[in-house]
Parts: sequence; C-alpha cells; structure tokens
Amino acid sequence: MKKNIIGIIGGGNMGEALINGLYRTNRIFVVEGNGQRAGYLKKKYRVSVTDINMTVKEAGVLILAVKPQDMAEVLEQIKACTWGKPVISIAAGLTTKFFESYFPNRKLSVVRCMPNMPALIGEGITGICAGRFATSADLKLAQSILGAIGQTVIVKEPMMDAVTAVSGSGPAYVFLFVELWMQAAQKLGFKEEEARLLVYKTLTGSAHLLEKSQFNATELRTKVTSKGGTTQAAMDVFFKRKFDLLMKDALLAAKKRASELAK
Repeated sequence: MKKNIIGIIGGGNMGEALINGLYRTNRIFVVEGNGQRAGYLKKKYRVSVTDINMTVKEAGVLILAVKPQDMAEVLEQIKACTWGKPVISIAAGLTTKFFESYFPNRKLSVVRCMPNMPALIGEGITGICAGRFATSADLKLAQSILGAIGQTVIVKEPMMDAVTAVSGSGPAYVFLFVELWMQAAQKLGFKEEEARLLVYKTLTGSAHLLEKSQFNATELRTKVTSKGGTTQAAMDVFFKRKFDLLMKDALLAAKKRASELAK
C-alpha cells in the first residue's frame, strides 16, 4: 500500500486543513468540483488535482471530505472503481455501516472521524472509530493522518454522537460564551476593542493554564473564587440560573440530533 500517497475527495475547509497538515510529507491527490477552488489548492499547496478515477488508482488511502448529502454520489463513483484500500470519512453523522453498504461484496475498511473547527489551525481534536473490517493498522494510519490537524482519541462507534456533541459542536459553545461575555463587558462601559482584548486574553490564558496545570478545572475555579469575593458573586449567579443543567441539556440535544442525522 502506498501510504505516502493520500487521496482527498473534497477541498473545502476541512479538506484544506488536512492538505495543509499533510502536503509537506506526503503526495496529495485532490478531487474538487469547484474549478476556482481546485486552482487555489493546486497553486497554494502544489497538490495534484485529479478526478476520482485517477485518485482511486494512485492513492493508498482515501479521505472523504465532502458534505454528507453529497456522499452517496461520491460512493457510487468509487464503487465503479477497483478499491480495496482504507477509507477515512470526516462526514458528520454517516456511520461506517453506511459506507460498507455500498460495497456489499467487498470488506471495505472504513474509519469514521469527527474533527472539529480548530483543525483549521492545527489545534483540533478528532474522535475516531473503526468500521467492521478496519484493522488496527488502519486505525493507526487514520490517527497518523488526522494527527496532522491536532490530537485524536479512539472511541467505539456508539460514542461518536457524543463526540459530535462534546467536541464537534464544542467550538460553537465557546464562541457563544465569548460573544455574550464581550456583550456584557461592553455594557459595563468598555469599547469593543478593549472588551475583545480583555476577554480573548483571559480566555486563551485560562485555557493554557488549564492545559499546563497540575490542577483540574474544578480545582482551578475554586482557587480563583474567594469566599464572599467578586468571583463568588458571579459564580452564585451562574449556579442560581442553573448553568450546569443548561450545559448538560445543550449537549444532550446535540447528541440526540446527531443520532437522528445518522439514521
């Protein structure tokens, strides 16, 4: 298997993130239907922009990075080719059985992945699960490839909807919190640029501290929350308004929707 030759079908944001992480050490074949987008990828990353037939022929592994609603059409085209190498899908909601059903006479090796938006800057976290015919070597290959855009965690497929709820949709939770945090700061009298600096640096600094500290989030929160102090006053409001239950309900709603989309 020519593992150093990677075929990527779909050159959108996540496809480009993978190209950016992989093109320096691998030969990349890209299938992208938008001519302008294809030209941009070819010029910026010096990848080979080809059709599906050529990509299937040359690549040692295929990454399917098209939208879920376009996946059936792509699989029909792959089905017409001779393909017996691993397939990595980053399409939200599509199960490994969905892919395997298109190849009933072949033991298609499918690895399903759920990356998230920070992958665009190489800071993503990707949940990975194996299909029925995927080997441990296929999983390691997927980890190596997805490692180009961040870290990975291997889970059982029934947990993939939870991965979607926690980390796949997670960046939106952070962005919403920051959005509301900045609005509140501006209502206290700060100009937008001042609010942005205060909020962004507090956010990134706290995240880095959490990542590097020997203490967990609960312990760090306790350390910064003096009894009867200003932080305690804010925490009292969060807990009185049931922020903990709100977060739990939000993730359950996201997980439920992910399960519905997978059917």
